[in-house]
Amino acid sequence: MFKPIPLFLGLRYFSSSGRDNQLVSFISTLAITGLVLGVGLLVVVLSVMNGFDRELRERILAVVPHVQIIHNSGVDNWQQQAAVIAAQPSVSEVSPYNEVNGLINFRRDSRPVQLLGLTPEALPAGIATVFKEAGVELPPPGQLLLSEVIASNLNIALGQRVTIIIPAAAGPTKAVSLKVAGLFSTHTEVDQLLAIASLEQVAEIANLPAAQVKGFRVQIDDQFNARQLGYQILEQLPYGYGFRDWFQTHGNLYQAIQLSRNMVGLLIFMIIAIAAFNVISMLMMSVIDKRRDIAILQTLGLSRPDILRLFLIQGAFIGLFGISIGVGLGVLGTIWVADLVSCIESLLGVSFLNTEVYPIDYIPVDLRWSNVSMVAGAAFFLNLLATLYPALRASRMVPAEELRYE
Repeated sequence: MFKPIPLFLGLRYFSSSGRDNQLVSFISTLAITGLVLGVGLLVVVLSVMNGFDRELRERILAVVPHVQIIHNSGVDNWQQQAAVIAAQPSVSEVSPYNEVNGLINFRRDSRPVQLLGLTPEALPAGIATVFKEAGVELPPPGQLLLSEVIASNLNIALGQRVTIIIPAAAGPTKAVSLKVAGLFSTHTEVDQLLAIASLEQVAEIANLPAAQVKGFRVQIDDQFNARQLGYQILEQLPYGYGFRDWFQTHGNLYQAIQLSRNMVGLLIFMIIAIAAFNVISMLMMSVIDKRRDIAILQTLGLSRPDILRLFLIQGAFIGLFGISIGVGLGVLGTIWVADLVSCIESLLGVSFLNTEVYPIDYIPVDLRWSNVSMVAGAAFFLNLLATLYPALRASRMVPAEELRYE
């Protein structure tokens, strides 16, 4: 039969913990504060790292091709080859492209640039979304679109002309003057290099025949199947094709995000473990402080299992109290962290996230309740483990020894 006495006394001990003993009160406050900070920080950190993972998959990989099919000598009948690639299972998008790497020069300042040539008939959906956000469209030959990062660094304004310099392995260096028709921003590391022009314009700069393209940008349904699908596509194409997948271009970024998430999560989880050790200290002090009360309760008929349950309940209430506040603060922090960072950046005039170093220039957040439940459950489990030893010590007290000199 369930006895409400341990529950009642456990709740009373929790509510009055350390009230008559300043040291116990301090350790109790420290233990609960550790749980609150550990749980709250872990919820925020996991949400931010989930956000980076989501932005990599949904934003960066919407602009970067999952698979690039390349032919060194160019693709002549590219419409037919595009149809072959599009017929493959799980391929969602095929876009012909031309590409050339060089320098962009403006008023004696220059920086590296990757000039990408696309056609409006097969514009990648991710880039089309970026164009829509910026209010621009693919320009005609003689013009180009620049990322806002490049334009800002070189002080380039709309309507001005820039020079694209293409170094040649043999022969003279090629220089082409193009008018800036618009600016765009993907808010990713791609902005450090990317400029976009028409397919024909880039073919001319790269010395390709007008009817040729360099290759195809392929988007697929499952990004993590890119390599296997790349080999399957090559089997359907004539000899001479190769491919490059996003694991080769951005795989290190994905691995870094996963490693950072695991390591930071582990470090903050240790804060929760330290808080659990504080719970051990607090309950041991509480047991010592209340040993006379425990002895009296035993003489009144409370059994050893009841004493064990009493202190387990007290520790469980401490855990629930700290974890609940930590989860609440963590969820609020997740909601406010992006705005808080933006506010601090505006006040200090600095940028914490720059695409020269980081993959994106803003704080992404993806709150997953499964992670919140996992954090709360793990913290509660550690708290119960920490409670077990002091509760066992309390249940093993001998009333005669504790009341001998009373």
